[in-house]
Amino acid sequence: MPYIMPAQRMAFFFSPKAGGTSLRAFLFHVENGFPFRNYSVQGQPVDANKLTANYRFNRVDHAAIEGYRTFALLRDPVRRFLSGYSNRVLHYRELSIEAAGRELLQQGLPPDPDISTFVENYIGYLQCSKPMARHFLKQQAFVGTDAGFYERIFRLEEVDELADFVNAACGAQARMPRLQTGGAKLDFFALDEDVQLEILEICRTDVAFQLFPDYWEPYAHLVEGETVGADALWQSVTVG
Repeated sequence: MPYIMPAQRMAFFFSPKAGGTSLRAFLFHVENGFPFRNYSVQGQPVDANKLTANYRFNRVDHAAIEGYRTFALLRDPVRRFLSGYSNRVLHYRELSIEAAGRELLQQGLPPDPDISTFVENYIGYLQCSKPMARHFLKQQAFVGTDAGFYERIFRLEEVDELADFVNAACGAQARMPRLQTGGAKLDFFALDEDVQLEILEICRTDVAFQLFPDYWEPYAHLVEGETVGADALWQSVTVG
């Protein structure tokens, strides 16, 4: 579900690996007047991700937020993909023998894949790990495809603008933290060209490219015959 603030009648939709952990902590600060910090309950750790579960858009109880001001946060799909690989595969090792050994054996895939092996066997690896499969869903699975549903859609690159907007609207002075940053930072344009093309093929139907065509511009020259905003680019975009 989105992060809902009933007193302010606001609801914020976001996707995994698109600033959601930081956004949760920020909105907690707005609501409560003090910063969020990790804590434990009966020995069980609670971090910012536990503040609200991130359901798919079509599973949200939309009647519960009727009349709310709705907002979304999106990220460049390619950067989000690389962040997901770096954080979930390299940092958390969700495709290690320890985490997914039996599933990897069933798929005949090596553990701890490098980026080239991962994209070449993308579907197979996602079948090895439910958390991985969820993190790599396209952003429309969590925010939908209708921009008209939202009062405003922010981009992760302008997250400070989002913070200023919400603070002004709520009379708050909350700070936007930088959380869930584990993992190496990968440069898309330093990857082999065949890996770049496979990543673009995976990411190309993400709704963020439709809503913000300038996200596609840095990559357009790599895909012969494609133009920003071409109908063919979005024909496969669906919710869920």
